[in-house]
Amino acid sequence: MSDSLGRLTRLGFTSVPECLLCAPKEYRDFLDPLYILPIPDQQQKHYLVLTFTEQEMFDKNGQGTSDWDQTHRLNMRAVDGRGEGITITVFGTVKDWRNLMPGDSLHIDAEVVTWKGRRQINSPELIPGDQQGRICPVYVGKPGQVKASSVSDAVARALPQMDMAACLLLEQLGMRESDFRAFTGLSDPVDLLRHLHQPTSLVLAERALVLAKRLSIKAILNRAERNQARFPVSGSLIPINRQAVTDLIGRVPFPLTSDQHTAIGEIISDLRSPFPMCRLLSGDVGTGKSMMFMIPAVAAFSAGAKVAIIAPNQLLVPQIANEMRGFFPDVPVSEVVSGSKIGEGIIVGTTAVLAQAAKHGLVFDLVIIDEQQKMSVGQKQALLSDHTNFLEATATAIPRTIALVQFGGMALSVLRECPVKKDIVSRVVHEADRARLFEFVNTVVSKGGQVAVVYPLAEDKGDGARASVEAAFDRFRAKMTGRVGMLHGKLSSDEKTAVIEQMKAGSLDVLISSTVIEVGITLPSLRAVVVVHPERFGTSQMHQLRGRLARKGGKGYFFMYTPEDVEETAQERLQLMVECQDGFTLAERDADLRGFGNVDGDSGEQTGSTRILFWGIELSRHDIEAGNKALIKEAQPAPALAA
Repeated sequence: MSDSLGRLTRLGFTSVPECLLCAPKEYRDFLDPLYILPIPDQQQKHYLVLTFTEQEMFDKNGQGTSDWDQTHRLNMRAVDGRGEGITITVFGTVKDWRNLMPGDSLHIDAEVVTWKGRRQINSPELIPGDQQGRICPVYVGKPGQVKASSVSDAVARALPQMDMAACLLLEQLGMRESDFRAFTGLSDPVDLLRHLHQPTSLVLAERALVLAKRLSIKAILNRAERNQARFPVSGSLIPINRQAVTDLIGRVPFPLTSDQHTAIGEIISDLRSPFPMCRLLSGDVGTGKSMMFMIPAVAAFSAGAKVAIIAPNQLLVPQIANEMRGFFPDVPVSEVVSGSKIGEGIIVGTTAVLAQAAKHGLVFDLVIIDEQQKMSVGQKQALLSDHTNFLEATATAIPRTIALVQFGGMALSVLRECPVKKDIVSRVVHEADRARLFEFVNTVVSKGGQVAVVYPLAEDKGDGARASVEAAFDRFRAKMTGRVGMLHGKLSSDEKTAVIEQMKAGSLDVLISSTVIEVGITLPSLRAVVVVHPERFGTSQMHQLRGRLARKGGKGYFFMYTPEDVEETAQERLQLMVECQDGFTLAERDADLRGFGNVDGDSGEQTGSTRILFWGIELSRHDIEAGNKALIKEAQPAPALAA
């Protein structure tokens, strides 16, 4: 069935009836037209029915024509029910008007204005016959991927299957029909869908939108409640000795923050219980997230558990493995990347671990995934059995409300405190200040610091574009011979590793890179990061790139260089980066700017994850927080939708 949906699967729809689980962004009221011209200049559109009387056609040069294909401007005359005349002007596409005959009724959505003392209508919308006398929903698509008209067509196809859609609504809500009736005041979910897509009045349509929003919030909370309702599973408990954990903490050559102590305690408590752990470890950049999963991993392994740590890319595998060996040299660690085999001890690897575990029939007791958004749902599930304890770690700081939406109520451990003091200056730099920016880069290098310049594209495609790593590398190398390195995802694993080692050894001054350095890579001497075309990056990506600076403490400089003018929404995001250093606050304010809207999942393979129950419903952080409080108190049912 999903094959017939085409691009609509990108909105999370898997069947035709499921397409009714979308909400219009607004409604057009074409029920009761005006037959008499309204007072002009009210800055308001009206549904008008006028009588067409005559027309004149003009080409692009303003010359009269009788050829519709050459017509650029159409002047028409029409009269209202009292015989009052008015001029109607249409520019550009005039094909919809070519079949009109004198005496025909004009059904238009238009604003009446005055010009030189006379009433007129400019660029009205001609209302098709199938929309006349109706309340017409207006749907939204997904920019650049799914047209709004495709959503509208899908809804029309799905209308005969409204009963099936009602059942899908209850299923995705996780709600019995009796509970739905109690919550909504409606006798049947079909009533809600009918009022959304085939409303008989504007009042009912708007009430249905309010209810769809409340149900979307309810769906989030229901999902969270289901995820938290766990049952004991034999073999899940790992008998970790708490004194052993204290001893492991004592072997770390720096004091842990109170956040780190709390997070370790929460994870260890989960592992010592008979309920399989399902926890998200969210740490802002520089808060020591890696150590928070290393200590529980070593403690679990020492208690007899089989443990796997999955890194987001091959560059981080040796970094994590070597850190563990350095802190806990008596614990064996096996690195698994493409082409290698599973050895003894704690497994640290990429998704190559999946194939090796399947090949050897290895079932893990504890799986830790670093940067969960780099893996699909299917890959995660392949690593888990019924008893497996699961910890997802992310360096993208995730406040509790956002975690509720994106992770469905997983238990959450938060790291906010930074173990070292750092001072990062963030600035937006425009084209006019380009020379000063790169003069500053040279100053940083002359003082022994390193600089990373990050571009949105990896390869130079020969089209003259300067926003690629390869093109920039050639330009920088010409100016700084022998001290410039290049890093992007299309290089071989050996090439990438060699460049990182050169940076760590100090044999390179400048690294021209893609976002491959975004997650976890530690470059101790990195003092400045320049992001070119920052409008092409998300706020979390830029915050992660900024997090590469001053990893051992001290001063750092983060520059967002815009060689071209950027849109207002992008400017707001860049200014947010300047004003906000804290990842949790940044995530909350970014959510306030963008809203949760139609939440995109962390992988294209996660069918259905692009919707919060209804496609088209926009939810803000405040909506969810307020809805959460209201639903906890068992808020009063929504207004009845009875006619």
